[in-house]
Amino acid sequence: MLSRVATICCFLVVGFAPGMAQLSLITFLNNSPDPALKTADLYVTQVGTTTKIEDIAFQSADNLNSVAIFGDIEVTFAIAPGSSINAGEALKEYKFTPSPDKGYMVIVSGVKTPASYAVNPNGKSTALAFLSFLVEPSVADPNKTGVYFAHGSTDLEAGDIWVRGASKAAVSAIPYGDRSLTATVVDRKTTTIDFTKTGDKTKVIASFSVDYASLASAIIVSVISGFKAPDDNSGSKDTLALLSVLEDGRVVKSPLIAGSQTSRYQFVHNAADPSLATIDVWVNGVRAFDNLGFRKATVFTVTPSNTPVVIGFAPPTSTVYKDTLMTITLDPLRAGRSYTFVASGVVDTSKFKHNPNGRPFKLNVSVLEGALEQSSETGKSAVRAGHYSTDSPTITLSSTTTTYGSKMSYGDAAPEYTLITPRIDTIWVVDSADKKVKGYVCDLRGTNKSFLVLASGFAKPDSNLNGPAFKLILVEASGAVSSSLVEVDPGTVSVDEDAYVSATWSIGPNPSGDVLNISFPIAPMIVENDYRAEVISIAGSVVSGAAMVSDGTSLRASISVTSIANGTYRVRVVSSGGHVLGSKGLVVTR
Repeated sequence: MLSRVATICCFLVVGFAPGMAQLSLITFLNNSPDPALKTADLYVTQVGTTTKIEDIAFQSADNLNSVAIFGDIEVTFAIAPGSSINAGEALKEYKFTPSPDKGYMVIVSGVKTPASYAVNPNGKSTALAFLSFLVEPSVADPNKTGVYFAHGSTDLEAGDIWVRGASKAAVSAIPYGDRSLTATVVDRKTTTIDFTKTGDKTKVIASFSVDYASLASAIIVSVISGFKAPDDNSGSKDTLALLSVLEDGRVVKSPLIAGSQTSRYQFVHNAADPSLATIDVWVNGVRAFDNLGFRKATVFTVTPSNTPVVIGFAPPTSTVYKDTLMTITLDPLRAGRSYTFVASGVVDTSKFKHNPNGRPFKLNVSVLEGALEQSSETGKSAVRAGHYSTDSPTITLSSTTTTYGSKMSYGDAAPEYTLITPRIDTIWVVDSADKKVKGYVCDLRGTNKSFLVLASGFAKPDSNLNGPAFKLILVEASGAVSSSLVEVDPGTVSVDEDAYVSATWSIGPNPSGDVLNISFPIAPMIVENDYRAEVISIAGSVVSGAAMVSDGTSLRASISVTSIANGTYRVRVVSSGGHVLGSKGLVVTR
């Protein structure tokens, strides 16, 4: 049996404490897409007492646990803009008399000024209106879920609602403003809900994916919301969605999986908080990514456009949506566009070092529009930089020839990609005084590839619960992440630099882990007979070398680097008399 508070907090009548039998349980859903009610205030009046429930967002619900509503007594609901002072500013009122010990759903839909919006195809009024109905507490099979359906999209015609695989429609010829009379029993699994032309299930108008197992609710009220044609409705961005209102009053928006109103995104887990080392990521109520590790990324994924995206962070053991620890709602995405979602920050900011620039660093998701799945120019690599190290100051990410991101504070990213000739490049972290802090050797080669180079981790791990240390990571559109880039200390010449620029000589492969081949053209400056190729450490010591042999046009040598530790080195060509002809940067890695 539920407690008094728990009972009021859900619209299912599961049981009551003694003496509370006169209460009715009501959940209210704001389904009005009118901008005036983007956030709405609800005034509930009964026997002369008015209670205000503030700021109920569009497509959100409230179990009205702040007000006791008694059965067999008329109650008045009044909906007003979120900035309202009192019920006198209400845009619409509604009265009804609930029965005691019963649960109800109350939904407000429609718009304040219908003339500014598309007309309903079936001639239904699209003015603001309330819909209320009784919700039974359960279905006969406790292992299944009961679903009530309601049609709340003003410009969507009447149609049939099908649970994919069922032998008959859950609801037939349902028009805007109507709802199912009884609950449809569904299995607790991922299911497709189709809204079809009346009498013809092959003519699918909209489809939605719902994971009934993860929602973990015995009874759900599912409401078709938004617009079929957003552009025809005062330029709205609210595309069709299926809202699942759960027992506890939460609303899960299920994605539209049919139609062209979609966007693409890649999710990068770059939140260094040790408590988020591995997470499950829920998107619009569905577990989209399972056991995603820190400094890992996904492939590009399709999601509905023109509608907010709800990102939920959950432990890697999560099985249902209510396991999420925190949710973040992103602004609607634009149809046909691609995005990068970068998760960064920490859960409890009191336990971590604050950002030196005063930037907020609570767990969040940065949305980078214009993500590239491949370079926008043939023969070029595309590189975009971002700063996501919470305790690091303003930085610039650049090589000796190219600036990828200039004077970025935490949370900043380059507004667009930089196009370069594919190459191995040392990207330096440069502080606000234009001093090099650390370099990272990045392999930016490939056929028309795109990359993200992101600052990651903590500058001072010991002040951040001993979390992962600062470094740059390289993210590819395929989802591959290079998180162990070779580091270069200040004072070291970058791997892309050539100290003897006039000499067209080569070393390879670079990076190398086995045998390094050197070829140096014979030129007028070669006047001595004996030359060597040497590998020099950062400390200046010769760690390997070999005599060079002439083939008539070039001096050549091969050097084994298998016994040399991973790191950065210089390769130089030097004569027996100590004359250095040139040097190049080398990376040894395996």
